[in-house]
Amino acid sequence: MTLGSITPWRPSRLLRAVPWMAASLVALMGAKRVQADTIGFDQALALGAGTPAVAESRDMLEARKAGDQKMRGTAEMTHIFFMPGAIIAPAEAKGFDMQATITQGWNLRDLGGARRESASHERGALAATVRARALRARLEAARRWIDLATLARIAESLDARIAGLEELVARRARALATGVGTSPALTEARATLAERLQQRLDIEGDQFAAATQLAVAIGQAPTQDQLETVGPLPEPPLPDEAEIRRRMEDVDAVPDVVVERLRETAAQARAIEASAEYAPVLTLGAQGERSGLGAWVAYGIAGISFRGPGQARRLTSVAEARAAAASATTDDAKLHARAELEDALHDLHHAAATMKLFEENTLPELRKLVQSRERGVTLGEESYFDAFEARDREFAAVEGAHRARGAQAWAQVHMWLLLAELAKERSAP
Repeated sequence: MTLGSITPWRPSRLLRAVPWMAASLVALMGAKRVQADTIGFDQALALGAGTPAVAESRDMLEARKAGDQKMRGTAEMTHIFFMPGAIIAPAEAKGFDMQATITQGWNLRDLGGARRESASHERGALAATVRARALRARLEAARRWIDLATLARIAESLDARIAGLEELVARRARALATGVGTSPALTEARATLAERLQQRLDIEGDQFAAATQLAVAIGQAPTQDQLETVGPLPEPPLPDEAEIRRRMEDVDAVPDVVVERLRETAAQARAIEASAEYAPVLTLGAQGERSGLGAWVAYGIAGISFRGPGQARRLTSVAEARAAAASATTDDAKLHARAELEDALHDLHHAAATMKLFEENTLPELRKLVQSRERGVTLGEESYFDAFEARDREFAAVEGAHRARGAQAWAQVHMWLLLAELAKERSAP
């Protein structure tokens, strides 16, 4: 049996078997599936990169670029003073008097340059944050799409099991009516059918939650028209394990690590900027004066202002503390990035081994068992109930295989997107 060869569930016979539960299930499914929007995997990936969280970082970066362009020249203020006056005594000297002064300060540690340097590093960290958030958003969208697609396949398999169980209940009921069956056997069949119906309802609830989560992951508000996936599960191309291992060594290129490393650099630049705030300031200027006697006088101005040792250094202390903490944050990001890469590689191995077991052992052997029981029924050596038991086991294995295939698709996509970001970071100028 292939994972796709599932017989659709027809609820008509189920309504005769257990009317109250079947009616509930059909009503729920009908309410949820009156209308649905479909989405493919590639579309989900593309939409994931445009979520509000990513847009927030992108808008912030654009605003910083626009604002930082205005940071020019010296950091100190230009002062202009105009002082009109009058000489009132002695009487012979009475007249109009005026003074005009202009001064400009220069920070002796280039505070303006330090501020522009800090802003440049902060913009770099914001740009990296945009890329990191876009990656996480695509990973989230991929995971939610795969979850929803997997649940749809499991639901189809459960529908086939329910169809078989309703046939079993009908046969048990006919056998009891003709005196060749037993009441406990019919009761057991109905109980099993009720369990599968409950399981199907649970899957329906999981599908609703998964569709809602997918809608959020692609930046769309969940609506009554639930999303449905279209297309096969993704199988992105991956290099061999040796090449994956080689690329995994470049943990510094993982987007989250890049962000923290650039934030660390920005924090160090802010510490330099904070220190420059307390540097001596050289002031140069000129002053012109017109006396009441009509004489004009010009003056040059030169001065220096500074703080005493240790005076008002709080900004520097805070900035240096944050720079020191940023280094530890970068190291922590590297640890988590390394763990994520190792987990992703392990998931690849585990998922591949699980699928191999299903495809090469579990499903083929159960298929042989079903064929053997069906031949036995034809030859009169086995009963229909023996054949049903084998088919039900096969359907249960198909459900497990669907879950395993979903896990494998996620493991492949997870590693694929991580490796693509590593390559992109290293190829960036």
